[in-house]
Amino acid sequence: MSAYAVIGAGAIGGFYGARLAQSGQEVHFLFRGRAPYVSEHGLQVISPDGDFLLTEVNSHADWSTMPQVDVVIVAVKAGANEDVAGRVGAILKPGGAVMLIQNGLSGEQVFAHALGDAVEVIGASAFISVVFEGSNVIRHFDFGLLSVGAYLADYARGEVTPTMQTVAEELAGAGIASGLEDDLLLARWKKLLWNIPFNALSVILDARTDELMANDDAVELISIVMDEVRAGCAADGREIPREAADFLLEGTKAMKPYSTSMRVDFEAGRHLEVEGLLGEPLARARANGVELATITALYRQLKFIDSRQAG
Repeated sequence: MSAYAVIGAGAIGGFYGARLAQSGQEVHFLFRGRAPYVSEHGLQVISPDGDFLLTEVNSHADWSTMPQVDVVIVAVKAGANEDVAGRVGAILKPGGAVMLIQNGLSGEQVFAHALGDAVEVIGASAFISVVFEGSNVIRHFDFGLLSVGAYLADYARGEVTPTMQTVAEELAGAGIASGLEDDLLLARWKKLLWNIPFNALSVILDARTDELMANDDAVELISIVMDEVRAGCAADGREIPREAADFLLEGTKAMKPYSTSMRVDFEAGRHLEVEGLLGEPLARARANGVELATITALYRQLKFIDSRQAG
């Protein structure tokens, strides 16, 4: 049985950590400001898969009280990667692993550089609709699959590792489905196929997913952006079939109304994940000789909006 730490215990990190804890795994959460409240009142998950309340939570306000663990789940925004990568080695047991649940590209490179070859870096994409409400309530709306792949230098194709197998088994024991990937780069681009159009347009057009899917012009724009994501992926030596985009469009049409993580950040006045979600993929495509004009236009608009957020 592995011991886990969750750094960035917001909606996504908190949800997966809570499910692991409910199943009997040892899980430590870095909650910072909300740590005292969670310690006193517990952590509640409201989910179509079943509601539950963790009454005893290993809730930490500071890195200094975190014990060493086998797997550190990092679920922070990309802008915090450098800081977290410099700290996370202190709470890892020898032979431990970091699992980065994050959108975008290049995050794993930051952790691999900071931690060296002794630490296995795993990338994970969460296909989930979930939000954090108040001080201790996580509301899960839909989905939950984790797509997991090992990071190798510059996202070379790899293989399923023993650590990935162990994590997948323990996730399964917590009722969480996971897909083990041998190509993390392709898995990241596949997640961007949804994340780039829906996150960007949810802010620029001020719309939930259902509102976007109900408008023909918005759907056409989403399709154009998805084709550009596929072109960026192809420039990276991978291929996403058009059918994958059609599948995501149909799935989004059927899903419950949802505000994307970027729209939630925008409405809360927080910085937006512009670089991780759009800037890094654009740079990678450009380095491979491909310009993505529509995504570049969205990127420039979001940079303007984010500059206002900074204020």
